[in-house]
Amino acid sequence: MKKFIISAFVAVISLGMFSCTKQADVAATEPNLPSIQISSLGTQQISPLTISSGTLTLMFGATTTNAAPAAFKLEFYAATSATGPITKTVNFPTWSGSDDAAGGHTISYVLEPTSYPNTQVYGGTINLKLSTLGLAAGKTYTVKAYAYKSGNATPSTITTTSLFKVQ
Repeated sequence: MKKFIISAFVAVISLGMFSCTKQADVAATEPNLPSIQISSLGTQQISPLTISSGTLTLMFGATTTNAAPAAFKLEFYAATSATGPITKTVNFPTWSGSDDAAGGHTISYVLEPTSYPNTQVYGGTINLKLSTLGLAAGKTYTVKAYAYKSGNATPSTITTTSLFKVQ
């Protein structure tokens, strides 16, 4: 009798766990998403980097909901946090192409799959020529990124402290 009760209990629990589907309520969730959000900024390169012969490759993740991406900006700080004077600023007028100062820096992205019809998920890559950034040897750098959407001056920002060191 005890085995029968345990078997019946397991059957009821299993039926409850696997009989319903759990789909996100996309229509209710999507309006609550931010119109633009930069979610990650990093690199896979190992420091220290060499200024004269190097390229720094940054990766970023971002989303837009009912918005189009516009400009992208990077600020470099010769510090372990985003404080003090900005060492260098790199501006990209779009999320695909070259920087506005012809410094040889490029930005690009691919769209990642998403189940939200009005939301785009971006996997981006930024290639920066170290020789044109004006960085100093022996320093550790923090990078702050600004992602802008069309028609709005308020960006989404993210800061990665002590991202890389230059030798």
